[in-house]
Amino acid sequence: MASSDGDPRDVPATKTYTQAYPHAQDVFRTMDGLDALGLMQRGETPQTPLSRWMNFTLEEVARGAVTFAMMPQEEFYNLIGSVHGGIITTLMDTALGSSVQSLLPAGQVATTMDLQTRFHRPVTVATGKVFAKAKVVHAGRRTATSEAKLVDAKGTVYATGTSTLMILVDEPKT
Repeated sequence: MASSDGDPRDVPATKTYTQAYPHAQDVFRTMDGLDALGLMQRGETPQTPLSRWMNFTLEEVARGAVTFAMMPQEEFYNLIGSVHGGIITTLMDTALGSSVQSLLPAGQVATTMDLQTRFHRPVTVATGKVFAKAKVVHAGRRTATSEAKLVDAKGTVYATGTSTLMILVDEPKT
């Protein structure tokens, strides 16, 4: 039974999003993946809601390789006082998928089939900005594989990961 004392747990866990600009997905329907990622990097098209919420930034983009970054925040900490592995994996997945997307023509999208992250050391606020550097290892007609490493500004490795992605033809809903 919910209390009436203003407990924040009483608030429904729903949020309504309104959008006055095109969604990032709409850009990939009409543009080459590398060109669309370039627009995102320059702030000429919107980031995904997830990237905005987690403060991910697209630092570098080239055909088959991207770097996303994040400043660790205490809000992302787990019970042992480091950034939760799910947050790190989300950053890695974003970079891994985008590296494949950078190879795709307009109208094709890549979605994660499997994802593996290996954690080598904890990430904390003291770590400073971390960079998920991803590159494509293999790109086929229907699937692609990419690998990434999470590093700090000095190049110290905090996590590594791999992903296999399915390549789909994205047909806009009419």
